[in-house]
Amino acid sequence: MFKKCNIFLLSLFILAILKAPLLANESLFYKEINLIGGYSDREHWVGKSNDLTNGVGFEDYRKFSNAYGDYLTTDLQVRLAYDSMSNAHNAWGIQIHNAWFLYKMNYAAKLRIGHFDPAFGLEPLLDTHSTILQTLAMKDIGFKKDWGVGLEGSLPKFDYKLALQLGSGMGIRRRDGSFLFTSRIGTPTSQNFQYGISFLYGRVLETEDYKTIPQDKLLSDKAILKKRVGLDSQYLFGPYLFKGEVAYGENDSKKVLGYLGEVDYTIPKYQNWEWELQFQSWINKLGESSSADSTLTIGTTYKLNQNITLRAAFAHDLNMMGQKEENRFLLQFYYFGA
Repeated sequence: MFKKCNIFLLSLFILAILKAPLLANESLFYKEINLIGGYSDREHWVGKSNDLTNGVGFEDYRKFSNAYGDYLTTDLQVRLAYDSMSNAHNAWGIQIHNAWFLYKMNYAAKLRIGHFDPAFGLEPLLDTHSTILQTLAMKDIGFKKDWGVGLEGSLPKFDYKLALQLGSGMGIRRRDGSFLFTSRIGTPTSQNFQYGISFLYGRVLETEDYKTIPQDKLLSDKAILKKRVGLDSQYLFGPYLFKGEVAYGENDSKKVLGYLGEVDYTIPKYQNWEWELQFQSWINKLGESSSADSTLTIGTTYKLNQNITLRAAFAHDLNMMGQKEENRFLLQFYYFGA
């Protein structure tokens, strides 16, 4: 019964967005195609990377204004995804990435309702919806978006974000008292050098896959009590963009630690071409070397035109929770345009 209610509510949300084009002062509709594949030492031919799978979708973005300026923004971003690593029965699914309303209450506060980024680390500052290189979010929290409410704003000296969410990720559900509270305060995003501090507390559910419809499967009905403090920074210096973040805390009684460093270089004479070098590591239980998952990745991104982006990446897993080292090569075709 609850699953049927989820589908009904999501259908109403989509219809509400798509039926209101004449009411919006600004309306943008984009189509999306994502094709990804490659080869892995361990899995051989692969058709996905982390939560990034083959799929087609759209994004519907709208702004509503009155005589005093913008007061409401909505975004709906949906993808029909195909996971070649799953069996035929579970391979297809609908992923709802963004599904939110952002209401401007005053100059310093906006209320966000729906499916959006938790307010923790680099993830809410970046759009990793289509990129091979990712932040720590998937290993740290277990998902990049969650359902709930948030408060955010910009003040002269800093930006802030707060979010209270279900702790369920892609699906709309609660089990074992699940919830997720996150907060971040940082320098304004308009600055070349940005940094912030984040906090996280909640009972989070773990899932096997990354789908909204049909609902993703739980690894367990028991939620994990997560506590985190995180630091993140970005520095734009000429053609270089430096990124870094670290997160420390607990999963139930286990102490965890994750850190990431990345350098992106845009070729000055060919600014549609970028190279990326990233190292990230996640330790699920401090003091046990077999619990570490560390990856070194070199990637390149070439923007063929305004709508088409080509990506390639080579990743070397130094260790994966006690498993042997692995090399992985991925290619991606990504279309996003009106």
